[in-house]
Amino acid sequence: MVPAGGARARYPRTASASRWPWPRATLPYELAALAAWIAVIALTVTGAVHGAHFASPAPAGEGPHHHVTPAHTAHGASGSGGLAGFGGLATWALMCAAMMLPAALPALAHVGTNSLRRRRQRAMAGFAAVYLAVWTGYGALLLASAPLWSRLPGDTALACALALAAAWQSTVHKRRALRDCHRSSPLPLSGPRAATGTVRFGLRHGGACLRSCWALMAVMAAAGGGTGMLAWMALLTGIVTAERFARRPGRTTRLAAAALAAAALTVALAPSLP
Repeated sequence: MVPAGGARARYPRTASASRWPWPRATLPYELAALAAWIAVIALTVTGAVHGAHFASPAPAGEGPHHHVTPAHTAHGASGSGGLAGFGGLATWALMCAAMMLPAALPALAHVGTNSLRRRRQRAMAGFAAVYLAVWTGYGALLLASAPLWSRLPGDTALACALALAAAWQSTVHKRRALRDCHRSSPLPLSGPRAATGTVRFGLRHGGACLRSCWALMAVMAAAGGGTGMLAWMALLTGIVTAERFARRPGRTTRLAAAALAAAALTVALAPSLP
């Protein structure tokens, strides 16, 4: 529409999907996820991320190894209390960047496409920081609750976490949370409202993804360190990413529930198998 007087109205320029395809806008975050994967693999292969387990604080003069039972040592790659095997909260955050950033790429593209060119990267970085902060906070909660489950024998914690994840995948709450993960939000273009809108969207999207995937990430907390942890990490990343990008996420969720239930049964029966 041309206003009175013949002058064209000027509107703020935003990134066009045709001129700024989202894989290009999100390339730094794709590379960041890849770098996080490489870092976690390197830490695991070099032994910096090992099969240590959560335990109560050691008495004076005793090292934490006195609290690792022989069963835990035998199952170091997949035993209970695995968040400590990741080296604590900092490495948990690194793992979340590797596993969860791929699922956040559509939301990052939404932020980039609907932000002014001059503040696009700042807005996307703010969204990513808030999104990962939500997952880091969840890791802190798992760390604080570790004494409640870290002393379970053998792979009991891992089997229970897998069973819980399979059960959660089958609930209506999971389906609602997954739908919320696919929803976007209108973002203000400039001024303080733009920064606030990005933070709000990061919290809302991160909260929806947390409600959807908290049980899957609890499996990682129980999976332990070692090379076996990488297999669980790859499996769960595949589930999270497939649910986010699948045309029929409900079907993907049901298949994931069946796979997790089978994994729980396998882990539970593993000590009794010949």
